[in-house]
Amino acid sequence: MGMQVQYTYAYLGDDDGNSYVVERKYIGSMTGGLYIMCDEFGALSLRPETSQSARGELRRFSSPELRRWSEPVLQRTREGVAPRDERPLTVELTDTSVLWDEGDLLHLEGVPGALGVQGYAPMPTDPWFYSEYPCRVSGTVLGRPCRGIMVVETGYWRHGVEPKEAKFFTELEHSFNAFGNLLDDGTMQWGTLVRGSRGMCVAAVVEDLDGVGTVVLSNNELDCRYRIEESGQIHYAQQESAGQVWEYRSDKTGHMDDFEASRWDGYGSMAGITTLRGDPRKVEFGYGWFEYFRDRIPADKRITD
Repeated sequence: MGMQVQYTYAYLGDDDGNSYVVERKYIGSMTGGLYIMCDEFGALSLRPETSQSARGELRRFSSPELRRWSEPVLQRTREGVAPRDERPLTVELTDTSVLWDEGDLLHLEGVPGALGVQGYAPMPTDPWFYSEYPCRVSGTVLGRPCRGIMVVETGYWRHGVEPKEAKFFTELEHSFNAFGNLLDDGTMQWGTLVRGSRGMCVAAVVEDLDGVGTVVLSNNELDCRYRIEESGQIHYAQQESAGQVWEYRSDKTGHMDDFEASRWDGYGSMAGITTLRGDPRKVEFGYGWFEYFRDRIPADKRITD
């Protein structure tokens, strides 16, 4: 397997109580632009400023110490070639720092957590491997002060296959919950809970406190039950593994309406909060991505009461 895709994305909150999800995807040195989603108007919709983000080929640099995407290629050419309102882009990742700068659209700086998570499905013809590591960040989004969790995600599978062409997306996936919490004792928590057909499961949760990492959950079994609303959205899921129950909760304000519309095959996408049942710590900031294919969820895994 070779590296086929990388993402940087972040869950952010501002001082007015608005929540944001920002995401950028990289395939090689190419990127399709920055998704900027905000819930201030009743759903987690794309902001119009999305259209001002850089697209196309970037200058990429990789070494054992640094990974960087920067200098959108068309912005290096004469005036009038790149869109006049297109913003700059620099993303720098090291072992001790992260920087994500897109001018007045987004500016985040922070530090990686002590641990990340990995998931692997050793399918003979379509193997699938994901790695993620979270970072505490602060900065601005659309000029508004914010803080939250940024994630660097890397996918490995058969060469030449775009993520939405992979068997995981087209056939197997039931749900994928990637979530982060900042807790009142100073802990940053990050988890990935994946359930699919043919026994495909990933259950991994890690924590970071003062640079010390803890593995909370690492298991290849996961039982998920979902409450599907009349709208087709999923506002609640109970995800159980190794005696732990992780509960995802959302409402219509977490519906990624525009992002969902850009996908196919019955794809659904929400943002919400996922927490461990019985954990006495309070969540100071929490958010997470919950994507799903509701038509693939078996009847006995649907909560109806």
